[in-house]
Amino acid sequence: MRTLPLLFTAALLAPAAVAQTAKINDVVQKKDGSRLRGVEVTEFTLTGVRGKRGAEAFEVPAHQVVGIEWSNAPEAFATGRSALDRGDFKTAAQLLGDVQSDRALVKADAEFFKVKAAVGGIGVDKAAAETAATHARTWLNANANHWRTPEALLLCGRAERLAGAATAAATLRDLDDRATREGFGAVWSARAKAELAATLLAQGKAGEARTAFQSASAAADTALGTPSGDEAELKALKTLARVGEGETFLAEKDFAKAETFFRSLAGSNQPELVAAGLAGEGESVFLSAIASNRSEDIRRAQLSLAKASVTDAVGGEASAKANYYLGRSLIALGAEKEGDNFKQRANAYFQIVVDGYPTSRWAGLAKAEQAK
Repeated sequence: MRTLPLLFTAALLAPAAVAQTAKINDVVQKKDGSRLRGVEVTEFTLTGVRGKRGAEAFEVPAHQVVGIEWSNAPEAFATGRSALDRGDFKTAAQLLGDVQSDRALVKADAEFFKVKAAVGGIGVDKAAAETAATHARTWLNANANHWRTPEALLLCGRAERLAGAATAAATLRDLDDRATREGFGAVWSARAKAELAATLLAQGKAGEARTAFQSASAAADTALGTPSGDEAELKALKTLARVGEGETFLAEKDFAKAETFFRSLAGSNQPELVAAGLAGEGESVFLSAIASNRSEDIRRAQLSLAKASVTDAVGGEASAKANYYLGRSLIALGAEKEGDNFKQRANAYFQIVVDGYPTSRWAGLAKAEQAK
């Protein structure tokens, strides 16, 4: 009787056959909030996302795409993305690195987000920055014509900046050039210019950085002239560019000019600039007080920083900076002026930055202060 063994074998093979022929049901997420459902994404290009919906082919332009919800995505992909979104970069990188899929596009997407997690988790660790930059460059070499290539270039340039690599400026200038030449969109020119300005500032080229920040602000204005779905980010970029311009004076140790610059921002009729101005003013006064050993001025810095923290309606970079410097103010004043629990109170401020603003540039600095 061979019938039973044959039936048993067929029963074992059936699930595998079903899995191989399972219908793909991807979803393309668009910037306008809409979703293109029931599709099979088959190709990523610089111009956009391509695939088929039933018997019909489709292409969504790159500037309209936010991301892809993959059909039957591995669990490690979904949990890794969740970890990335909440700022748990170490967990995200580990999970996304474990993603296995027989769809090359899914694997490339996972590897991209692993790079994003690695860059997000750099903090002040130069070794981690070097590793992240290497991974970003590897991804770019394997995905030269991917719709995520512009963002990968930006991440690569940022990692190179944080690693202190001389190649950072060239990477970001390449992105800016390609944004125009290959039609990435005006928003990418603004992003590239802002990141380049931060790179020049990190390299000690304050004058060049100031000009670059001004250029980034102008590029953001240009991009805002065309509806794109990136308006909120572009407005935030303009604020960061204005703050960066003020920080160039701090880099030159011209604390008086920095304080005046930030005070003018604090007097703006734009709420986001008011908070940024107050935080910058407090930063300027604090750094000046430390440089000149005038501890009495730290009280004045604390007042501006506290105002910044409660004024920052969107809870962004201004709040992160303010809480970081409020912590440092307590450390600088010490037990004599702040009591025996000054360190504990300072760490509470640093923890606000770490927990509340994990993706800000101040989170890594706050962690470094806590480790002292």
